[in-house]
Amino acid sequence: MAADTSGLTRPVAGSPLGLSAARRRTHGRLGRRAAVVYGIFLLPLLVMLVVFVAIPIVLSVMTSFQAGTSGKWIGGENYVRFFTDPTSVQLVLNSFIRGIGGVIPSYLLGLGAALALNKALRGRTALRLLILLPFVISAPVGLGMWKLLLDPQSGVPAALGLHTQSVFTDPDAVWWVLLAINAWASFQFYTMLLLAGLTAIPEERFEAARVDGAGVWQRFRHITLPGIAAITLAACGLHFINSFNEFNLIYILTAGGPLGATQTLATGAYKAAFSDYDSGYATTLTTISIVVMVIAIAIVVGVGMLVARVWRRVKPSLPEFHLPRRARRPRTNVRRRKGGGTAARTVAAIVLALISVSPILFTLSRSFDSTPGGAEAVSLLPRTWSLSNYTSVLGSPALWDTNNIAVPPLAYNFWNSIVVTFSVTVIVIVLSLFGGYALSRMTGWVPKAVVGALVLFQLVPVIVLVFPLYDILSWLHLLGSQPGQILATTAIFLSMATLFFRVFFDGTPREIEESAAIDGAGPVRILLQIVRPLARPVIGAMTAYTLINTWNEYLFATTLVSQSNIRTFPPALQQYMSSYNFTATTTPGEQAVYLLIPVAAAVILLALTQRQLAAAYEGGAVKG
Repeated sequence: MAADTSGLTRPVAGSPLGLSAARRRTHGRLGRRAAVVYGIFLLPLLVMLVVFVAIPIVLSVMTSFQAGTSGKWIGGENYVRFFTDPTSVQLVLNSFIRGIGGVIPSYLLGLGAALALNKALRGRTALRLLILLPFVISAPVGLGMWKLLLDPQSGVPAALGLHTQSVFTDPDAVWWVLLAINAWASFQFYTMLLLAGLTAIPEERFEAARVDGAGVWQRFRHITLPGIAAITLAACGLHFINSFNEFNLIYILTAGGPLGATQTLATGAYKAAFSDYDSGYATTLTTISIVVMVIAIAIVVGVGMLVARVWRRVKPSLPEFHLPRRARRPRTNVRRRKGGGTAARTVAAIVLALISVSPILFTLSRSFDSTPGGAEAVSLLPRTWSLSNYTSVLGSPALWDTNNIAVPPLAYNFWNSIVVTFSVTVIVIVLSLFGGYALSRMTGWVPKAVVGALVLFQLVPVIVLVFPLYDILSWLHLLGSQPGQILATTAIFLSMATLFFRVFFDGTPREIEESAAIDGAGPVRILLQIVRPLARPVIGAMTAYTLINTWNEYLFATTLVSQSNIRTFPPALQQYMSSYNFTATTTPGEQAVYLLIPVAAAVILLALTQRQLAAAYEGGAVKG
């Protein structure tokens, strides 16, 4: 006799099935209300990105079809001018030298540092701090140390007895020097990202390979490289985009010289806008730089896909080749072998730490040297140790005198940096936290479209936004003001921070949120009281990243703010140290002290944020 199953379709009050139906009705009401709340979460983020990123991109392209600052529509004349200018080829070539040359040495050094710091190491925290130190030093300060170090009159060449011209005015040497300095300043970017990739590789794979007799090279070739392949491609692609359109390095050290040998599309655009007052041609150069860069990336990706397809077809017909396996060693040798690997990693980490701190050590040495410079011979170590440079600088009116309205004290600019950095960081974390959570919980085409736009915005070079932002802030009566700088700087970090939070929230379990929603908790309470505590690692990581990059931001601080009393510390120090009066009256030792003041601040900042950065690249902040 068949069992009666009709009762299963009629939920009984108080039964689990009846509770499930009630939950579905509750979820329907909560879902509609939550969708509205998520839209409110996302609105401030979208407003910021539309006003300070999307509209500037559109305006930049439109301005490229206009004449100078007149706004007269001239069609494609600016583009015709570019393609008929004989110097344009050199601009594009220099941009590729800057882009490719910026990636390769930086990646190799970053990979070496990541491999050295990946596992337990005696003194790893200190070595990590020293290796990452250039990452938190602003461009004017770091490049100022290199100018002091390479100065033919008072730097290392003079100390070694070499009578040479400045490497920054030598067309044959300048690019090699620039790319070496760039590698010193940027390999930490790869170190952090590759550490995240290395941490994600299960240790069991390496143990199994060791048991099978695989050597160090075999493990690196067949486990490590495939394990970090995806993050390598992403990091190199992003760094190429940034290097191709990078501005600070060339502008500060060579200004495009000698005789245009280092002029790129980015520095050429800046010169056209702020020296020639031709914003139409400036935006033409930035638009062309994006097009050229996209074409180059598309070609590389296309060739890579073609090679991969050919390889998949050809590989089965090729004879297999195996590297000879190393003979198994007795277990008594395991500890000795591991000790040898640790020693090698320690040596590598120490070497890379010395590379990172070498300009700082030279600057520190010069700061204790009381030699006045000029005709006096110089040495790597002070011949006469003295604190006179410190007493002279720390008591200088340039730091503290508030009576000079035309030239405010640098301490005032230092305070401006604190205000701007704190404000930008708070706004970025709040907007990206709410926006990332909304994008993770919303369904449909809207979140997908927003995520796509965020990825696109992240790939747009900052130099593209500068010139239209100048006009937008002027229209909003915010040009040259601290609020205007804060809003513009916030916009350039929002895309990455929001994507970062969205990835994290996608990987968090939702059962607790669903239970809280059934108990009557709204989306705001769920986010702030339940989800936010879980997101502390990613909040810490993004806070550290935003703090460091905002503190060191130079391009917007230089172009969008012109008054000395409003500028932040990096451009103010660069402006002060570039003046004729400073170079003529300040000894090399005193110049070193001026550079060490922001370095000390950078060390403190890195020490305070190192744990958060470590959480990010050791996998504690990102899931999924």
